[in-house]
This record gives sequence, structure tokens and C-alpha cells, in this order.
Amino acid sequence: MTKKCLLSFCFLLSFCTSVFCVSYSEKSWRILEQAQVCFDSGNYGDAFKFAREAFVSRKNEAENEFNVLDKAISPAQVRRAGDEFSAVLKVLKEREQKEAVDIIEKYLKLYGNSYYKNSIHNMLDWLKERNVYPEADYLTGKIYQVEGEYAQALSFYERAYSEKDYLDVSDVQYEILYSIGFIAKINSDFEKFEKTLLLILNSDEFFKNELLKKSITKAISGDKKENVDRIFLLYRADSKYSLMALSELGDLYENRKESKKALECSVLAAVESFTHILTAIEQRNSQFKYTSLEKFFEECKKYEEILVWAQKNDVWNVFYQLAKRAGANGNIIFAQAMYSVMADSVPDSYYRSLSASQLNSGF
Repeated sequence: MTKKCLLSFCFLLSFCTSVFCVSYSEKSWRILEQAQVCFDSGNYGDAFKFAREAFVSRKNEAENEFNVLDKAISPAQVRRAGDEFSAVLKVLKEREQKEAVDIIEKYLKLYGNSYYKNSIHNMLDWLKERNVYPEADYLTGKIYQVEGEYAQALSFYERAYSEKDYLDVSDVQYEILYSIGFIAKINSDFEKFEKTLLLILNSDEFFKNELLKKSITKAISGDKKENVDRIFLLYRADSKYSLMALSELGDLYENRKESKKALECSVLAAVESFTHILTAIEQRNSQFKYTSLEKFFEECKKYEEILVWAQKNDVWNVFYQLAKRAGANGNIIFAQAMYSVMADSVPDSYYRSLSASQLNSGF
């Protein structure tokens, strides 16, 4: 894997929820936790063994839960209660069917009532198909990836994603998608890479809002110095998993010479980065109000944890790419204003110097 891909993967892990944050205790989960510990320590042989054991254990657990629940709701008294969870749970508790009650309440806690459309039979049908363990498949894919077996890794990643409805933590699907995407990138399958990035961004309401995207790119094409500050005054967006997808998609479009699309990705990434950091600043300093990008950058310098997050997620490059792509799109005044602010006040010395050199060169 290239250094950039490894850095990108680290970026992803800073966004995604840990696979092992589930509160309930199951044998399969404990085995997979052992697999993760082995993986983290570089013991890939044992990690693989435990991941496969976790898969078998999860399959057996699912079969057992299905049988317990199916048996518990079969008596006429329970059937008369109807299909809604509240009514069924009431009868099951009266009948002291504790194991069945625990199963229902566990999955309602994990996925919510609406996931099953408030239907005990929908949950039962779902349980019948729950003979998969996407987290185990995903970890197996990661083992193959670090060993350089990319075809095998991709096979397990794609299987894990196809099983996303059975993830213990739904948001892990984005981690899986990023992994699929970067295998595609390594294989120079840029069509698949693009499609995977767009799948990630499909959950980003800001990215999907075409009117908003037109409005924000229009502000850049207006090519006024004051629009640099104005964009960050007017627009907010904070999607947990979009930033790397936007950055990678922008690079992809730039390489294709699709300058408008690349610029659109850059400004969305910049606004999302800005929103995330601004929220963190306001939590630490309730008196701070955004007035200009320069003062925003100066405020960032006061907080070590914000600087660490920005460095880890390549945020200063996101702002630099916005200036560069605005210039490439013919918005010279806007680009000059961005470079000027960054040269004076961006918290990273490398990007201060790079922005200053762009100003001096006349780009």
C-alpha cells in the first residue's frame, strides 16, 4: 500500500466508530475482540484464526436466538397480543420468557424500533438471515490487505459491505467503503474508486444539496476578495465521514482536468473542515464569533488538540487546495485572497510558506 493510502486509512480511523464499542456480551464479539488485539499487535495468523472462529460463533448465536424467539412467540396467548413490540414484550414478561425478552430488547437498543417497523415478525425474519458477521469479514479483509493479497481483501470487504444491515455498529459501513475504495485506487480502477467515494457521500446531505452547491460555487466565481470571509460566514456543514471522500474525489477530478468538479469538492471539504473546527472552538471559548478567516486561523493556534486533529486530517491542505483550484478555475482574485490569508495566518508553517510562494509567483 502506498504511503498516501496508509495516511488516508489513518484519517478514516479518526472518523469511524470502533467496531468493538458494543455494550452487550456475546461469545462471538469476545472472540473478534481477541482477533483485533492480535491484528493490532501484528500477529496476523492468530487474528485470522480468531476472526473465522468469531464468524462461526456468530452464526451459531443467530440460529439459537432465532429458535428461542420463534418458540417464545408461537403460543396462542402471545399471538393474540399482535405484532407490535410493546404488546408482545408485555406478554412475554408475564410468561417469564426472559431469554426472548433479552433478545428483543438487545436488538431494539442496537437498531431501534423503526428499523423493524415495530414488528416482532420483521425482527424474527431478520434474525433468520443473521448468519453472517460483517465485522469478522472486514477484519479478515484487513489481514489480507496488510499481507498484500488485495484481491482476497477486496472480496471480504465487498462481502462485509453486502452484509451491512447486520453490522453491530452501522457506521462501520463507511470504514468498509473506504477500504474498498482504496483497494480500487491501488489497482488503478478509478471508476470503481469514484463510485465508492460517491457511495460514502450519498449520506452527506450537504453534498447532495445541488442548490446549496451552486450557491457556494457561485460565490467563488463572483471572484471578489471579500467572498473568502463571506463563504465561511454563510455556510455550515459537518458530516462525520465525508471529508476524506471529498478530498480524494477532488484529486480524482483534478487529475481528469475537470476543474469545476474539483473546485466544488474543495469548497465543500473546506466548509466541512471549518464547521468541525469552529464547533470545537466555540465549545472551548463561548465568546468567540467568526468574523474572518484570518481571525479563525489565529484562534485555531490556541488549541493543541485542534491543531493535532487538523494535522491528522490534512485540513490545511484542504484550504490550500481550495485556493489552488479557484485559481485554476479562473477565479484569480478569490485565489489571491485565500493565499494571502494563509500566508499570514494559517497555523502550519509549510502551508504558510507554500501560499506565500504562490503569491510571489503570481500563479
